[in-house]
Amino acid sequence: MRNVLLCRRGSVAFATTVAMIPLIGVLALGGEAGSWYVTQQRAQNAADAAAYSGGLQKACQIGGTSCSITSNNDVTYRGKQFAAQNTFCNSGDTSYPGSKCPTSLPSGISQNVQIAELTSWGGTAGQYVQAKVSQTQPTYLAKMLGLSTVTIGATAVAKVQGATKPPCALALTGTIGFQGSPNINAPNCGMASNDTASNALDFTGGGMSINLGSLSAAGGCSGASSFCNTAYTYMPPVTNPFSALDSVTLPTLASCSSSSSLTAYSAATPCKNNNVSLTGNGALNLTGGVYFISGTLTLKGNSSISGTALFILLPGASFSMKGTGTITITGNASVTNSQVPSALQPYLGLLSYMAIYDLSNVAVQFGGNSNINLSGTMYAPNASVTFQGNPTIDLGGGSGCGELIAASIAFNGNATFNDTGCPTNTVPSTPQYVQLVQ
Repeated sequence: MRNVLLCRRGSVAFATTVAMIPLIGVLALGGEAGSWYVTQQRAQNAADAAAYSGGLQKACQIGGTSCSITSNNDVTYRGKQFAAQNTFCNSGDTSYPGSKCPTSLPSGISQNVQIAELTSWGGTAGQYVQAKVSQTQPTYLAKMLGLSTVTIGATAVAKVQGATKPPCALALTGTIGFQGSPNINAPNCGMASNDTASNALDFTGGGMSINLGSLSAAGGCSGASSFCNTAYTYMPPVTNPFSALDSVTLPTLASCSSSSSLTAYSAATPCKNNNVSLTGNGALNLTGGVYFISGTLTLKGNSSISGTALFILLPGASFSMKGTGTITITGNASVTNSQVPSALQPYLGLLSYMAIYDLSNVAVQFGGNSNINLSGTMYAPNASVTFQGNPTIDLGGGSGCGELIAASIAFNGNATFNDTGCPTNTVPSTPQYVQLVQ
């Protein structure tokens, strides 16, 4: 008996057996915690997708574009839809397009999805969408530690950034330049360039007076830091709202009979106004219609053109405004089939409220003390438009809102641009982008 009690054979096996009990428990608990980690990663994916998608919906609303989704373009709906596509739904709220949520969860398991629009996050004001996703489920071995259930959650925040005002001046392919001492007054709208160059917005010189609702570019900004620091750069390009017109091929038109007045297009007069010149104190008052211009439309001295009209500049056509010539034009509220050739008839809606449609790639320059006052849109997709010297462009005179859309735009010297009536009729959307910040 004494020998048995003193024998050490098998003691290691006994100690190992005793030690295996807590070891197995720890390993099992680690396995359960591992399953929690997998659930947390799934929840984070769902939260990220929900916040980002909700942010895209918010960006669409801010940008002024058509946001096609059910439930009145609702940010919350969009966020919950993409959470559902990642298997997380509130109870009874599972019928979203593409949802992967089961109609019922196993006993003891519940999920929660919350989408919130925030006006600040982390102490910084802005437009944010926050998504909180969680799953509560029963524990097993963790019950020995006093945990009967565990809630596994994730949070994501998306920030919507970009111009808050729609552009009333848009450069489609080139820069928007400011040189000298231009006076820009358009507090309720902005300017945007789709140029991707580092100087898409280019400020040169001093003494500039610029009052704009926003500045944005697909590229960068060079020059005065006081303006560049407020610009949204390297943004998505602004959609050209009149791009459908760029593929139109117009028929060949004969010249109208007069070279000192303008003739509107009609079935009886399907002609173009070729090299029309106004001199001295000559004045034309237009009462509606569409006028095709070829060659050079020249205003000398104190001559003027005013009234309601749409000028369509054919390829190669241009303006020449010398002295104090003035064009004061309001775009037609509507254009009818009888006023344009058949090639333009499918696009009558785009021609409404358009004052100048320039099909030419000839650079347009307004100089001297000339004035152009447009209530409507000037669309010159292939032309560089420059305001040089002391010209004034007034898109609406404070009572409406016109738009200047060209290949590139330059305001030089003491040029004045006024569009204080915006954003009454602005068409282009404001570019936005969405970034996950948490």
